[in-house]
Amino acid sequence: MTKRLLIWNRNSGRARQYRDLDIRLGLNDTQIVEMTRDTDLKSVLLGEPNSKAIETVIVAGGDGTVNAVVNALMLLDEATRPRLAILPLGTANDFAGTLHIPDDIDEAIGLLDTTQCIPVDVVRIGADGFERYYANVAAGGNSVRVTEEMTEELKAKWGALCYLRGGVEVLADLKTFHVTADCDGERFANLDSWAVLVANGRTNAGRIVVAPQASPVDGLLDVILIRDGNVLDMIDIVSGVLLGNFLECDQVIFRQVKRLQLHSEPSMRFTLDGEVIDQEPVQFDVVPGAIRMYVGANFLLEHQQNLVERPTHIFHAHGKQNA
Repeated sequence: MTKRLLIWNRNSGRARQYRDLDIRLGLNDTQIVEMTRDTDLKSVLLGEPNSKAIETVIVAGGDGTVNAVVNALMLLDEATRPRLAILPLGTANDFAGTLHIPDDIDEAIGLLDTTQCIPVDVVRIGADGFERYYANVAAGGNSVRVTEEMTEELKAKWGALCYLRGGVEVLADLKTFHVTADCDGERFANLDSWAVLVANGRTNAGRIVVAPQASPVDGLLDVILIRDGNVLDMIDIVSGVLLGNFLECDQVIFRQVKRLQLHSEPSMRFTLDGEVIDQEPVQFDVVPGAIRMYVGANFLLEHQQNLVERPTHIFHAHGKQNA
């Protein structure tokens, strides 16, 4: 029996479903850690000297909990980096949705008994003296203001729809940012922008599809630059999101790249999978096949071509694809 580590967040949106999770998982030789603001996840992952190495980390929480664990995993040597399994107990569970992990916890647990564990990309961001990682979506500009509108009361009352509810007041008073972006050498200078999205997953802010072509196994970032405009432009963008043709809007610039360099006046803050950071990211890079993750069967079907075309060194470095 390999050693597994279960990390759970009592403050996740569906944390009440944690009850009896240890029994449902059939935990043997498994360490359980409740994550708090003071938890040193890197130390937890490294374990005690001479202890058995952790091979699988199970995250019972939402996108914020997954984000924290992804950052800790990326501090470890890739040759010994544990696998990652997600049990979606958060409010939105956007990245779990991209991976087609079932919302039903027992069905999500069932994935641990399969061989559907594959190398998945993450994104590295850099600023002056600052480096972070994320798995799903970085959202900058007015998107940050929506996140800051979120309260525990709003999440409890509206669930995943709380992000739409919180965006109502922001839409009435959008701020303009002057952005210069370099997308793999293609430069957009002095672009008046409402928001910038850099996506690895497809949905954000409660399963809203913001990057319909994104694939976390294609080695690319989906970059979405949203120009500013008037009220009609705003209505067109919101309608595009709801109708699924968001990328066709005139105010949207869409590129798939390996690297994005960004500068904004005034400085543009971002949320990384729901976590607000104050440092302005100046560079985004994809890290192909960084972490082996358990995924749903439909994910494998949907992204089969990208998996076939993956460079062989990714599978050699992070474990052979078992699907």
